[in-house]
Amino acid sequence: MTPLFRPAALGIYALFCMVGFVAALILPTLSLFLAKEIGVRPLLVGIPFAGIALASMAYNHFIGYWSDSLRDRRPLVAACCLVGGLVCLTLAYSRHYWVVAITVVVFLSFAIVAFSQIMAYSLDYAKHNIPSERVPLFNAIVRAQIAIAWVAGPPTGFLLAAYMGFSFMYLFSAAAFVLIGILSLKLLPQLQRHENSNSQESIKGQPLDITQKRALVLSLIGFSLMWGANNAYLISFPLHLKDGLGISIEWMGWVMGTAAGLEIPFMLLAGYYAARIQIMSLIKVAGIAALMLYLGVYFGTQLWQFFALQIFNAMFIGILAGLGVSIIQDLLPGRSGLASGLYTNTTHMGNLLSSMLVGVVADIYGYHQVFAVNLIVVVLAILAFSQVRVKTEMT
Repeated sequence: MTPLFRPAALGIYALFCMVGFVAALILPTLSLFLAKEIGVRPLLVGIPFAGIALASMAYNHFIGYWSDSLRDRRPLVAACCLVGGLVCLTLAYSRHYWVVAITVVVFLSFAIVAFSQIMAYSLDYAKHNIPSERVPLFNAIVRAQIAIAWVAGPPTGFLLAAYMGFSFMYLFSAAAFVLIGILSLKLLPQLQRHENSNSQESIKGQPLDITQKRALVLSLIGFSLMWGANNAYLISFPLHLKDGLGISIEWMGWVMGTAAGLEIPFMLLAGYYAARIQIMSLIKVAGIAALMLYLGVYFGTQLWQFFALQIFNAMFIGILAGLGVSIIQDLLPGRSGLASGLYTNTTHMGNLLSSMLVGVVADIYGYHQVFAVNLIVVVLAILAFSQVRVKTEMT
């Protein structure tokens, strides 16, 4: 049996898909929940997203570093999911803004650590079970599970919110979180410690040289800007369609689900071609696709146009999500927990940037102008990636 489809690998794919599904229920609808269900202004919509980003970065840094010394990551994943279930119970019954804001900042951000820990588990698995030339493809398949989840997640979330109410949606999410926590102990076997662990420890202790540090910092900046533009889009797009163009919220989930479905082949193709084309070149292609997306969304007025633009969204996220962790992994060999934590933190730093961007720009100029600022953000990201000279595509 090919290493890409052994039981442990299938368990990783399944868990990542399920966690992604719950995230796709909660995150795209959170801005709508705050703005319409609780009734707060755009600036207050952005505050919890900024808090989640800051708290998640702290959790991922310290827990990611600490987790590399654990013999078994699975109980940590289960604990994160249990906390996620408690968060959803709180959101199901509370409509007090500050209770909701504090809950999502302090506890939802901890639950999100499950993503980076499953990713770290996948990197540990790949280190000893996947041929080096297949690691980018394996990483792409793992990330593709998020795209698969987002095919169904946003439509389900918006439909549940529209027809059953937010309380039912969050109760459903709480049950899903608990189920995932239980399955994480069943689907993921404990990885065996290998004889070369001492050599791995020596690698972990080696400091990065100046070139590696520069490449790492520029890569983290570029990824943060890219994810920031994407999250600003996720926050603003539903509200722009509803308030700016008068399009029913039922369509928002279908548009997002379409993008997620199209992401899957782009992720897999990116993983396949990573052994033939420099990964950083593919990341720049993702940036160009993002420019096309936000330019189209800014000038778009018809629903069919937004569906058509999802091909660029899929190319952008498919390449970025499928290959980004491979770059950080190559720059930090032997430190899977730290690498996955740092890469995941670029999404949280992006969330922080996007929260400030949306909170200020949308509050003054409206959600429509967020997409214009996104164009500038993506250009800056492409410039950052263009300054990375070290070859990180070691796989």
